[in-house]
Amino acid sequence: MPKKKHVENIKNAVEKSQKITEDEKNLMYQRLEEWYLEDEAMSIIPDLLAEISIEIRPILKEIGLL
Repeated sequence: MPKKKHVENIKNAVEKSQKITEDEKNLMYQRLEEWYLEDEAMSIIPDLLAEISIEIRPILKEIGLL
């Protein structure tokens, strides 16, 4: 799956989450954009986002990225 599609899937899943605060969501969106622009490896995304909220791990698992 292309990297852009992964980013879109993560953003959509985060947006739907009721366990992640709006501030955490905004930080996650920012980190995702930075990650995408810097062309980082997909494998670092779970750790980057988990620094903001541990609630991201079940979300990433649900969409097949963990």
